[in-house]
Amino acid sequence: MKKLILFLAFLTQTALVFATDHQTTGRQTENRRTVTTRYENTKMHRQPGTSTQILRSLHSNDEIQYVRQYNQSWSIVLVDGQVGYVLTSELGITKNKPNVTIAKK
Repeated sequence: MKKLILFLAFLTQTALVFATDHQTTGRQTENRRTVTTRYENTKMHRQPGTSTQILRSLHSNDEIQYVRQYNQSWSIVLVDGQVGYVLTSELGITKNKPNVTIAKK
């Protein structure tokens, strides 16, 4: 019975993590923030762990959506519709560029 409950909990968590943008509410999408990598070729993994499959290498110019923190070491991110795990220590906050308006004389 315990195994069944644990399996259902894991299955629910996995389904929530791999939900795509069109299935989420606007409120959840609005709470995501764009982050950047601190280093070039930061690895995005399928599961939290350095020995798991690498989905892709991230660069500082990639648009990375921060979904949530998984644990103390790992964060869940969304890049081009693909969900993966990145070491939290390798993520940085994107600085918003100020909007510059040029007035006509």
